[in-house]
Amino acid sequence: MNDVIEKISKTISETGKVVSEKTKLVGESARLNSRILAKEGVVRSNYSAIGEFYYNKYKDAPDADIADTVNEITEALNAIDEMKAQILSLKGAVKCAECGAECPIENSFCGHCGAKLIKPEPPKEEEPAEEAEQTETEESPEAAEAAEEKPEVLEGEVIDTDKTEE
Repeated sequence: MNDVIEKISKTISETGKVVSEKTKLVGESARLNSRILAKEGVVRSNYSAIGEFYYNKYKDAPDADIADTVNEITEALNAIDEMKAQILSLKGAVKCAECGAECPIENSFCGHCGAKLIKPEPPKEEEPAEEAEQTETEESPEAAEAAEEKPEVLEGEVIDTDKTEE
């Protein structure tokens, strides 16, 4: 019976050693995977920096192989600038060209750095009155009938759709 107990004891001891070795391997693998992820982050960051450097240096004359990508970036950046300008307009603010602070549009100078604020240009009229009259006279009879059926809605006007025409 001692033999059996010794064999069980030996098996348990060997199993414990194997489990210990496996645990060390798993722990070391996890540490290495973590270090790999960190280094991959460094690579991605540097790739991004190279791409940004290339874009800023060659955006006006990129290689033909990458011109489409450069143009997409330029279009996206322009769209972002337009949307940011719209947000500022909605807030009734302008951005200081010197320090980047948002200032009320009524101000002539930045409240943070004192620089003169550049006001946005007022929106241009879409169509001169003479051209609008010519367009109205050139409408087809079907378009004129449709216009008569639907009342003209001015910007900001609220129409009560529940009312029936009298």
